[in-house]
Amino acid sequence: MTNKYFIGIDVGGTKVYGGLVSPSGEILGTKKFATPPHAGVKDIVGIIEKLVKSLTSEFEIPLKNIEGVGVAIPGIVDNDGRVVATPNLKLGNVDLKKILSKKLKTKVGIGNDVNLGVLGERWLGAGRKAQNIVGIFPGTGVGGGVVIKNEFLTGAQGAAAELGHMTVDPNGPECSCGNKGCLEAFVGRWAMERDIRAALKRGEKSIITDLVGEGVPQIKSNALAKALKAKDGLVTRVFGRAVDRLASGCVSLNHVFNPDMFLLGGGVVEACGEHILPKIEAALKKDPFFKKLDVPKVVQSKLGDDAVMLGAVALVFSATDKDRLKKLEYYPSLKCNAVGHVLVKGRVLDTTSYIRADGKLKEPKDILPSALGDDELVDICKKNPELLIIALSKTSRVVVTAKGLAFLKKKKIELRILPLVSAVKAFTAAEERRAILFYL
Repeated sequence: MTNKYFIGIDVGGTKVYGGLVSPSGEILGTKKFATPPHAGVKDIVGIIEKLVKSLTSEFEIPLKNIEGVGVAIPGIVDNDGRVVATPNLKLGNVDLKKILSKKLKTKVGIGNDVNLGVLGERWLGAGRKAQNIVGIFPGTGVGGGVVIKNEFLTGAQGAAAELGHMTVDPNGPECSCGNKGCLEAFVGRWAMERDIRAALKRGEKSIITDLVGEGVPQIKSNALAKALKAKDGLVTRVFGRAVDRLASGCVSLNHVFNPDMFLLGGGVVEACGEHILPKIEAALKKDPFFKKLDVPKVVQSKLGDDAVMLGAVALVFSATDKDRLKKLEYYPSLKCNAVGHVLVKGRVLDTTSYIRADGKLKEPKDILPSALGDDELVDICKKNPELLIIALSKTSRVVVTAKGLAFLKKKKIELRILPLVSAVKAFTAAEERRAILFYL
């Protein structure tokens, strides 16, 4: 077992989230602390120190064994790791890299949060096979990150790829950045909240008031998803209009960058992706200007909340070892012995178990039925695999129900049901993010 580790930290306006990560990308543990209101340099540095100490103490790891700490910041970070500006934190014009390197006495990397979210996906998520990526992360605002020929586009001062602040309508509403008609001013969650509140004031009705309260103080992504599922007229119209703007923006970005892939992440996409990705795919396919070229893939983030944190780790070690980004090594070793038993890391499995796409070995909460439906597959596919292998012993039989197959299709997960020995070989040989269910 390695005695060297990394810590990745995602600094946000409401929370600071960090994880202890092995060089292979396995997340060994995570911690989360609230960000104080109007947090400044001392607050953020103090929370980062507390988080590092908490993780190393819990796992009894000396600080000298932490090979590096990566930190993601929601703002502009220049090419030397200096924080230039942060809209929601008082970190502007701060050499955070220098401060943290001195306090933590280890290598430190600092980067923009969305850039690092894309980097995390390139390492362990949806972007591993793409060389040219446009990443768009709609949340409260709209963040962006661009990779061209495996290199991040950062610009002269580290401020490139602020895709949410490209002007799509100079006569449009004012954006949080001060300009008018930015993509974020139409697509950000705050922009949708603005339009929903305006409609409610005009007397329109919506179940959103039941979901979040009168006055609509804040509409979180899950509330949007519930309203869309209920086919609420107001939310469906506002959300659809925002997605149309986003799709048009992607067509323009395709003209500028001609990527292999549009990578969509963030809270809104995680909750409402089924209402977003198909519209972007359709807009790209209809584009007459690029009709003779391949249509870029439109994919959803696989790593969820861990993408930025893992990207922060990747930032630290990729400075000296970019080859690590090409590897997917955190899956445990599997073997079948002479009598047909499966060994995971040398230990014989004696009960039905599964390995998730993040490499974690788990046991089902309940006894699995012989007909697997969507309820059972949700847990097994929790970490968003691209491939699900169901491994059958000689005495076991299993089918996947229509609902289960619909779930896999919706999540774009390939299914293979194989005998035990073949399943182990297929899992070991696969290059995709994968999960395997041992049906024993």
